[in-house]
Amino acid sequence: MRKPGEPVRVSGSGTCLPLLRILTAGYSDTTADFVYLPGLHSGGGIKGVANGDLEIGAVSRQLTAEEAKLGLRYTLLSRDGLVIATHPSVPIEGLTSQQVRDIYQGKYANWRELGGPDLPITILDRNEDESAKIILREYVLGKDLKITPKAVNLYYEPDMIEGLQSTVGAIGYFSLGYGISQEIPVNMLKLDGVAPSVAAIEDGTYKVIRPLGVVTAEDAGEQIDEFLAWATSAKAVELIKSRGFAPAK
Repeated sequence: MRKPGEPVRVSGSGTCLPLLRILTAGYSDTTADFVYLPGLHSGGGIKGVANGDLEIGAVSRQLTAEEAKLGLRYTLLSRDGLVIATHPSVPIEGLTSQQVRDIYQGKYANWRELGGPDLPITILDRNEDESAKIILREYVLGKDLKITPKAVNLYYEPDMIEGLQSTVGAIGYFSLGYGISQEIPVNMLKLDGVAPSVAAIEDGTYKVIRPLGVVTAEDAGEQIDEFLAWATSAKAVELIKSRGFAPAK
């Protein structure tokens, strides 16, 4: 059990942590000391709270049936867009879902086949158990599509973002909120004619989204309760919207 005055330990999904940093930075209670530990992915954040090693676990997916049995409190903070993007060397406006599927299957080798420049396509991908890949399969790729062995598999979202910025001809996918809030200099694509934005998520036209939330112990204490109440308040909603994260519904 955490004692009053001790730091609030935070870790978990690397996708959700930037959102939490925005919220904790905007939180006016200066007596709360939030300490960010190395990322553990969603599952590690959940286990950390269950084991008492963390006060807040960042999660970028739904809890599994087994995780739901742990008796933790889940708070949804955002419905973040998953944006498909290219290196700035590929200044195309957008792709269809079918074109994205064909790219990830390896049916295209050069961007000129898709109306882009004469550049080889470098495919950046994530592990199958990562929330970004799960969402991309759910909304775009389909569960049975076989990814080309030429795809470069990246374990962490920061690696994906770095790869998109540094690799000429690259295509990949990552958090829309992070991309907007950090002004990541990549080419964010329209998908099936719809540009990714907070407004498009809110009106339902951009559908490739994933939940960002946190888990805490049911008896986490008054300080955690007060922070969560603020993090879901109208003021916090306006803050995260201004930084590119669509609010929870």
